Amino acid sequence: MHNLQVRIRRLPAGLPTPDDFELVRNDPPQIRGGQMLVQTKWLSLDPYVPAYASGRSAVEGLQTGSVLPAYSVAEVVESRHDLFATGDTLVLETGLQQLHVSDGIGAYRLHPGQNPASTALGALGIPGMMAYFGLLEVAKLQAGETVLISTAAGGVGSMAGQIARLKGARAIGIAGSRAQCDWAVRSARFAACIDPRTENLQERLRALAPGGVQVYFENVGGELLDSIAAGGHLAAGARVVLCGRDVHPGESKEPTASRAQIRSLILRDYERRREEFLKEAIAWLKSQLIVYREDVVEGLENAVPHYCRLMRGETLGKALVRI
Repeated sequence: MHNLQVRIRRLPAGLPTPDDFELVRNDPPQIRGGQMLVQTKWLSLDPYVPAYASGRSAVEGLQTGSVLPAYSVAEVVESRHDLFATGDTLVLETGLQQLHVSDGIGAYRLHPGQNPASTALGALGIPGMMAYFGLLEVAKLQAGETVLISTAAGGVGSMAGQIARLKGARAIGIAGSRAQCDWAVRSARFAACIDPRTENLQERLRALAPGGVQVYFENVGGELLDSIAAGGHLAAGARVVLCGRDVHPGESKEPTASRAQIRSLILRDYERRREEFLKEAIAWLKSQLIVYREDVVEGLENAVPHYCRLMRGETLGKALVRI
């Protein structure tokens, strides 16, 4: 048995390309006391890893030669750990590779309600948690409000729009293609969705939310936020949620004109409340009150092109690799 890994050949300058990564085959790693060896079954591709838990930027702390960070659903194949046994199915950060040695920190057993297992990386995993706590705790969403959500057809954005609707709010999405917008409206039941590549964002927002939006859920970066704020689309006192990163000094001066509050969503602040999220989200899913879509490729050999498509905004749904 060998360990196939996706390693960083060079740090991307702008959008990543396949040449920024390399596929490496190594001998299987060995474990020591207190460790376990896991074999990945599903791998999650995300634009802001490792920003999920720490609030860092997506490339901060990465080095050439390191394994590209990723969360996974994995099976324990060898264990010298006190809490996890061989055969356990876990959710943990492993990086984009087939085998990983873990000390168990941050790992948890797959919940019976996370079925199929891939949902533990999407609707019932970190993306769902970020949407849930970002709207309900960080933004303090109220019924009757209008929420604007970027990357509306992605794992986080699609859940945010559906949670907003279930809580009595109105969700407007922004997505990178007509197909993504069509899915957001027809399947995820957004009130509307804007494709800035083919539509005038400013005109559409003025028509859809003439009084501005009360919440903007930001998934992509500061440029879009600046454009929305400069266009006067944030209502007085609006809350802007930055998904997976801290507010940096000098972050977007534009929102101050509407007295908007820019707030960070950092996952580590809500890890202890996972069961609270799962209880409600699993019930929604079983009742078909929420839907999800997955964009899956088979094998690590196809992970890099899929990741690059994700970063170009070309995937539809949660980007995953099945091993």
